[in-house]
Amino acid sequence: MQASKLQLSYPAVKALLAGHAVNQRTESRQFLAWFLANYFRLEDTEVDDSICDGVDDKGIDGIYVNEQLAQIIAFQSRLFTGARKQLGDSQLREFYGALSQLRTEDAVRNIESTTRNRELAKLLRENDIAKKVGNGFKIQGVFLTNVRRNGDAAGYLQSTPDLTLYDLAELQQSYVAIDKTEPIQTPIKFSLAGVPSLEYRIDANVKMLLAPIAARELVAMSGIASGELFAWNVRQWLGKRTKVNRDVEVSIRSKDEHRYFPAFHNGLTILCKTLKIVTDSSITISGYAVVNGCQSLTGLYSNKSEITDALRILTKFILVSPETPLARKITDHTNNQNGTTHRDLQSNNPIQTRLQTEINTRYSGKIYYRIKRGEHPEWNQANVIENELAARILLAFDVREPWVCHQTYKLFDELHAAIFGKPEITGDRIVAVHEIYQAAIEQLKAMDNSLFGAYGLTRFLILYLVREALMTDETGNELLQSPSAFITQAKGRSRLRYSVGKLAKTLARLLDKEITRRGATEPFDFKRELKSQTAVRELSGTVIAHYKITLDSGYASTFSEIWKESKKAAKN
Repeated sequence: MQASKLQLSYPAVKALLAGHAVNQRTESRQFLAWFLANYFRLEDTEVDDSICDGVDDKGIDGIYVNEQLAQIIAFQSRLFTGARKQLGDSQLREFYGALSQLRTEDAVRNIESTTRNRELAKLLRENDIAKKVGNGFKIQGVFLTNVRRNGDAAGYLQSTPDLTLYDLAELQQSYVAIDKTEPIQTPIKFSLAGVPSLEYRIDANVKMLLAPIAARELVAMSGIASGELFAWNVRQWLGKRTKVNRDVEVSIRSKDEHRYFPAFHNGLTILCKTLKIVTDSSITISGYAVVNGCQSLTGLYSNKSEITDALRILTKFILVSPETPLARKITDHTNNQNGTTHRDLQSNNPIQTRLQTEINTRYSGKIYYRIKRGEHPEWNQANVIENELAARILLAFDVREPWVCHQTYKLFDELHAAIFGKPEITGDRIVAVHEIYQAAIEQLKAMDNSLFGAYGLTRFLILYLVREALMTDETGNELLQSPSAFITQAKGRSRLRYSVGKLAKTLARLLDKEITRRGATEPFDFKRELKSQTAVRELSGTVIAHYKITLDSGYASTFSEIWKESKKAAKN
């Protein structure tokens, strides 16, 4: 869906809100939930946790704490269902007045104790809002509406920099559609003649048919070779290198086993928008996608000449659009028992697909973001950012927990929301942090402690040290807050690599000396120490303290100085 085609007028907007519809939730709150998922990029659970449904909400419909920016963001959502065309300044003024209830620690504690809205009180208490306000977190207001602002509203916003309005125009301009391959639209017919089938109606809108379908008919589906048929699956074909795929190929070539395929094969799951059944004769589907069985079906397609009439696959056809939330649940549940990883199961998460769209569109042909195994093998690997690597570098750089980066099994499970589910995690930020990472690890090659420099977790330690060093510098903090402003400049990416390279070179030398010092009396057990939060923070504190002394002594340039220097260097 293009941003300009984003339908926010009522009742058309209800189609967008369907995935967030809850009986106890007003449509304005549903509108806010849709906004938090699509613009703030929060996980489903965090979306729900950020909204305070119910009455006596003190003019505050939701709260989100942005630890990265030290902000407490309060939301008010107004979904207009009538003929109203524009938003004036009166509701903005009312909301801005409501924000005063959050501007002091005492005021927040007063709301906690007086509001009858239990969810608001819980939000304030569990996020420790009062303490955060006392510690200097800034209050930012976000007003959300589906109509355009008028001149009065625009004028008022100029005098209130801590208030942001997402109106119709801003929502359409800022929207990042998920560029997902459409389900296959061309109808295809499968024969049911001579085989048993089971039709089962799940509810008024969802029905299912189960039958052993001839493999020759299945491999005739469009989009197998290109992978489009599996765009809604959790992964693409993994090739012949996996044991499962090698075993499937052996079975296909063993013609005496073909009749037994329905007995020892898990089968296919096909979701479709239309499903027409002619009893005991045929089934015709369109708008379809295979969400389970990619490996087997691709193996069959690659060995079409070996298929006999006896080879049938137990196939489950489900009448549900592949684009719906229910389809995503079906995909997850049918795949979670077949050697899938948490990364596979997150590959259809809107957070990941939206990041992929952003990167692959903005950096078309230059950088690709891969979110599932086996996806687009034709991409030049040198230009690919794997989302597993993106998760690890964001964990070290943004979440500031490099000691956890070896626990890859957590990245797309319990840590996924903490790493990716934040409004500041955009395609530009991932590209920028990846550039910083590449520039930083390049400096490890020159370390005297070569074993330490080559150790896997050292890469994330040096990235973490770069982050800590940037926080001591004005321009460095600007980079942390808005990396887009840096990499979108002329030769911004090369300037960033140059600047971070020089900074990381100083840090790597200091780190090298500190490791040498610690190992002078007894071996430094870096394999254990780099997995310890306490040890990493203590080591980092020592290196950054030495870095500051180096700057004060004039032995190294600040990041601000290096960034200015990079402009001249980029011209050469």
